[in-house]
Amino acid sequence: MAEAALRRRLPAEFAISSAGLAARVGDGVHPLAAEVLREQGYTEQAHLARQFERAMIDDAELVLTMEQRHARALLALAPIVRGRLHLLGRWDGQREIRDPCGRPKPLFEEAFAQIEQAADAWCARIT
Repeated sequence: MAEAALRRRLPAEFAISSAGLAARVGDGVHPLAAEVLREQGYTEQAHLARQFERAMIDDAELVLTMEQRHARALLALAPIVRGRLHLLGRWDGQREIRDPCGRPKPLFEEAFAQIEQAADAWCARIT
């Protein structure tokens, strides 16, 4: 959902991608995430889940995570990311956005509202 929110807001020259630390490689968008995105006017996107690999961040100027535990895990796997790694909710008091996977739809809706707010805040600073 964060990738979709950032893609909608940023110019095409920004390379945006996502990967998970425990992603089920090859899975599509979670059905509840897809439903929330559609309800918010996002078009269906071809998305296949990927597992995080160190090479993904070597050239990244900015790496965003939703939760502190994700940030700690990335730092353990790739200490080089220090200084480029931030919470998506950084500009809202370092707010963590809880991953809604495995939870009911209202928590997907809540997470998406937080994601959109955080995406707006980042885009105001990087564009």
